[in-house]
Amino acid sequence: MWILKKINNNCALARDDDGQDLVVFGKGIAYRRPPYELKDLSIVERTFYGVGGASVAALKDIPSDVLLLAADIVDYASAKLDTEFNPNAPVTLADHINFACQRVSQGVVIETPLSFDVMRLYPREVAVARRALTLAKSRLGVELPEAEVTNIALHLIDGESEQSNMEATIEATRVLEDLTEIVVRHIGALDTSSFTYARFAMHVRFLLDRIKLGEDADAGFGTMLPVMKETYPESYACTADILAYFISEHGWECSENETLYLLMHIQRLRSSIE
Repeated sequence: MWILKKINNNCALARDDDGQDLVVFGKGIAYRRPPYELKDLSIVERTFYGVGGASVAALKDIPSDVLLLAADIVDYASAKLDTEFNPNAPVTLADHINFACQRVSQGVVIETPLSFDVMRLYPREVAVARRALTLAKSRLGVELPEAEVTNIALHLIDGESEQSNMEATIEATRVLEDLTEIVVRHIGALDTSSFTYARFAMHVRFLLDRIKLGEDADAGFGTMLPVMKETYPESYACTADILAYFISEHGWECSENETLYLLMHIQRLRSSIE
């Protein structure tokens, strides 16, 4: 392995024996002036392949213990969520945790208005984020505020995609919040901790993904929509308001299949409180 460029004393850009570029971490790995051939690979504690330019720049100011913590959190999340993470995920998470620790030391508290909805829509990521706070306390000696559960969960959600898009994640969470308000206006208070609501929230999540990709729900049931409209007029009125919201606020249109599935989820919510 060749060490090509120093990032900080413990991080460097490198190239492995297969010619692939990567970031390597190891205590004092860049004390010696690059470029040089690293023959003793035992000093390499962590390797990061596929890290982009902006993330490489961020590494310069991230403490080693924070980077290692973030890498361990992403590894833990990958196992728990059974998913691959964007190569930049450990670095972007480390950068966030580093700033969160600085805010704690300065007594700065930042509220996260999306907390409730993130917990409803992404319970598994939230569970991992809570574990991350425990690890931060034990390894960094910093007790991060409760709001960081949401922030770290959002980073994990973002990192689960091959191309990170935090804006899309936040948008989906806000849309769920808006749709929940519409449903409550039509059918009354909801038990947002219920399994029925969790199914509705997950449906919204994947519905938005399909809309963005120009895809449609499985075909074959759209012809049932007229019957369902007549059978469940109150639930269809709610569905119609949601469709109007999609068009007016986002310019999104739903097919008959998508409309039917949305109507079915709303009817389940109505039935769960009757």
